[in-house]
Amino acid sequence: MSLRHARITTALGLFLISLAATANAAVLWDQSAISFAPTAPGIYNGLFTGFGGATSYCVNDVTVPAGGWTINTITEYFSNQTFANMQVSAPTGYLIIMPKTGTLPVGAPTTTTVPLTWVATTQGIQAIYVMTAAGLNVVLAPGDYWIGVSPITPVDNFNGNNLQWPALNLMGSSIATYDGSSWSDVYPGYDGAFKLEGSGGGATPTAGTSWGKLKALYR
Repeated sequence: MSLRHARITTALGLFLISLAATANAAVLWDQSAISFAPTAPGIYNGLFTGFGGATSYCVNDVTVPAGGWTINTITEYFSNQTFANMQVSAPTGYLIIMPKTGTLPVGAPTTTTVPLTWVATTQGIQAIYVMTAAGLNVVLAPGDYWIGVSPITPVDNFNGNNLQWPALNLMGSSIATYDGSSWSDVYPGYDGAFKLEGSGGGATPTAGTSWGKLKALYR
C-alpha cells in the first residue's frame, strides 16, 4: 500500500470513528426552550468574584432512568446583556451533581472545575450566550439528582451580570440556589434553561478522576 493510500485509509477510519461517536450521542434531558415572558426571572447563577461578588450556585433536578446515563455535555443558556467576552472572562465553571432526596439539596455542594465554551447567538430579538461544558464522561446510576454548572466570572459593576435564562417548562422541583451557606427556592415555579447530552449506560469512571472518587455517592 502506498503512503498516500495509507493516509487516506487512516483519515477515513478516523472519520468513521467520529461519525460513530456522533451517532451515539443523544439528548438525555431537554429543557433548552427558554421562557421570554416579561414576568419570568433572570437566574443569578455563578461564582461572581471581585468587589460586590457573591456565590449563587444553581442546580436543576433530573431523573436518570433504568440503565443509567453517561453525561458528556451540559449546555446552559445565559443573557448577553453586558456584551462581555465570556470566553475570556468565564473560561471555567463549577460542575455540581448531588443526589436528590427532597425539594432542596442537602448539605454543601462538592464542586468540580470544568472548562466552558461560550457562543453568542440570538433567538428573535433576544441576545443569547450558549454555555457548554463538554467532555465530562460523568456516569450516573438510575435515580434523582440535582445537576448544574455555575460559571466563575468577575462582577461587572457597570453593566450588571449575564443571567441564566429560565426554562419554558418546569419539570419536577424548581431550580435550587446555594448562597455559600444554605440552599433555597429563590425562583419558585422555574427551572434554568439547560440540556444534557450523552448516552444511556456507560463504563465505570476512572478511579483517578474526581468522578471516580465520588462514584460511590451515585451507584
